Amino acid sequence: MTSALEPALATSLVPSFSKLTGIYNENLPHHSARFQLLVDKFVSTYGAQPSFIVRAPGRVNIIGEHIDYCGFPVFPMAIVPDFLIAVRATDKHRIQLANTSSKYAAREFSCMPGTRVTIDNAEHDWSNYFKCGFKGAIEAIGCSEPRGMQCLMDGSVPSSAGLSSSSAFVCCAVLATMKVNGKLLSKRDVVATAVASERYIGTNGGGMDQTTSIMSQSQSAVFIEFDPVLQITPVKFPTTSPPIAFVIANTLVVSDKA
Repeated sequence: MTSALEPALATSLVPSFSKLTGIYNENLPHHSARFQLLVDKFVSTYGAQPSFIVRAPGRVNIIGEHIDYCGFPVFPMAIVPDFLIAVRATDKHRIQLANTSSKYAAREFSCMPGTRVTIDNAEHDWSNYFKCGFKGAIEAIGCSEPRGMQCLMDGSVPSSAGLSSSSAFVCCAVLATMKVNGKLLSKRDVVATAVASERYIGTNGGGMDQTTSIMSQSQSAVFIEFDPVLQITPVKFPTTSPPIAFVIANTLVVSDKA
């Protein structure tokens, strides 16, 4: 079953929810516990409650590998594993980054007006993914005086496993920066911003990962066309007994980017 995504949906804002039932269809106790742990860790790290949490899911590709950046259509779907950032705005001109994983040390950089955010591609540091999303977002919304942020990251997408953990991270950074600075863009513009942002760290992708993360719909894969314009067609799988299942096997062979 297919249905072309209405233009209004592509130009609508990324939705916000006050309850996890708006995000997850099952295993709510598990997800609730994870969010609570994130909030508790944020409080212990920064001494205050986060104002909001942004989320972006990973993706798995079904048909069309490494052809999106050539303009050819692809057929991926978003997955439940996702990336989260708990965020609190501050009056300091500093971006403070921490991670729930001890593998990634805390980082901090200035966002003083007139300060240029620099990203050293030769230094493979995890914070570069936030930096590129932050830089791309403030440019996209025309923000000359960005607010400071305290951020705590948590990811359930296996890193370096080909499930777009890095793109989910960048999408979250873009969304967090936009919300803190009071400027929200459409889904289509968020995707374009995230794609452009990743080029600051040398990733010249075609947009499949970001489009899937931002525009996917529940219980659907998505057929993405890039030429002549971006077009999204959700594809619902037929109801079967037993239900259709996709097995994602992780070989544990990593492709580290940071």
